Amino acid sequence: MISYSLHLSNKKHALTTTKKVAAASKHNLRQYESPEYCRDNIYVLIGGDNILDDLKEAYHQEFDACLEEYNKGKRADRQIDDYLKYVSESGKNDVAAELVIQLGDAEFWHDKSLEMKKQMLPIFEDQLKHLQELVPDFRIVSAVVHLDEHSPHAHVIGLPIGRGYKRGMQKQAAKTRVFTQESLTELQDKMHKYAEQEMNEHPEIFEGEDLKEIEKGRNSDWSKEFFVRKKAEALESLNEQYMATTNAVEVKETVLEELNKQTEETIQTMVETEAQKEFMRYAFLKEPKTPIGKLVAGAWRKFKEWWDMHKRKEVEEKTRESVIGKLAELKKETKEHPRTPVVPKKHRETELE
Repeated sequence: MISYSLHLSNKKHALTTTKKVAAASKHNLRQYESPEYCRDNIYVLIGGDNILDDLKEAYHQEFDACLEEYNKGKRADRQIDDYLKYVSESGKNDVAAELVIQLGDAEFWHDKSLEMKKQMLPIFEDQLKHLQELVPDFRIVSAVVHLDEHSPHAHVIGLPIGRGYKRGMQKQAAKTRVFTQESLTELQDKMHKYAEQEMNEHPEIFEGEDLKEIEKGRNSDWSKEFFVRKKAEALESLNEQYMATTNAVEVKETVLEELNKQTEETIQTMVETEAQKEFMRYAFLKEPKTPIGKLVAGAWRKFKEWWDMHKRKEVEEKTRESVIGKLAELKKETKEHPRTPVVPKKHRETELE
């Protein structure tokens, strides 16, 4: 059994600003030196060598006409000169959205050759076609496949477009409108089915393998990719602090020591977090293939047996008691202090009409 995942970047890894997009461009296109990666083993399926430039061009093509219409008749101080810059600085919405697509985890790919990994490229191309058909308001500006890590996967960055607004511009950047919890779940289900079809069409890669059922609710960041980017952003932030200090006053040894300490603490914390995530990934494997997978999965099963025998009943009773108690308190409060429904002003006006 192998896994398929399609996840949307959120929270700290969301592309909320142009600076975040520039950082994603460096990471996705391997525009830096690192012994961990190999530029020869990444493949650009959509876009050029600067994702931020591609995004800027998409913004001009999608929004310039709406922006011109919006600015008509407005005072100069209320006009928007650059819509991408406006979205980036306003903090009201993300400037872009990133999806990561992966078929098969490290457990499946650990003994596969680079040549076999390259056979995934047409599969990722098909996935992109399906994605664009299913989400036409997600304009893809960059799609990059990484074959230089444990599992082949694609980073897809695009412009989510909301339409039909009555306030502001008629068309706007709108990640939260294009990717709701419901629409993302539906998208994952449909893309999962396409992935299953593609597995059947490529027995040279997946013969004898079945696709796992999709894991519901896992729409958050998950991969080493995001971990590495988070580490890079933290180090960049520390470097900016350092540069600001050097420009202001003479740097003292204590300041440098503190910066070095923060840097090392950040790295070690992230490494430990990644280790815990990797352990849990191995722990839940049903059919581990590697020695480490068998060791961790076996240890987890033994722990689970002990937990079920000695702890589960006690914890379950306490949890049940707590939940039922809170529900009882809520019912009592509702009876003693019933709330009068508040009709919004707009609705009251509609009723009066």
